[in-house]
Amino acid sequence: MNRVAATAMAPSTQTERRADLSTSVVVNGVQVPVARPADQLTAVQVCDLPMDELLARVNGSLDTTEIDGPKFLGYVTITGSGHITIYTPDSLGDDTRDAAIRYLITQHLGLPTHLFPDVFQVTRFEIAGSGGRA
Repeated sequence: MNRVAATAMAPSTQTERRADLSTSVVVNGVQVPVARPADQLTAVQVCDLPMDELLARVNGSLDTTEIDGPKFLGYVTITGSGHITIYTPDSLGDDTRDAAIRYLITQHLGLPTHLFPDVFQVTRFEIAGSGGRA
């Protein structure tokens, strides 16, 4: 299972194209697969689509987390089938939650983040014993 956590400053990422036409993003030495280019939305679409339509397009759902640290905006889990669940703290206001969800989806898809505040950051990590990356 993959998790993506959003916190405070813009990360540097590198995108690599593989022979099967899928892409992956390398962040802090961890290579994470992202959607195939033909299936991808643009960053503008991620920001503009109604949330229900956006979630349908990325095979995603929303949930909440009790994690409520300062500057923590949420995380994403990714199943083996590609379904994503975006978790955000209960304490976030509606506008902040909406921006965090869209930012995490943008990161998940490997899209440019220039439409979001520079203070957002994504940390990717591997969860030991779970057989997946986060």
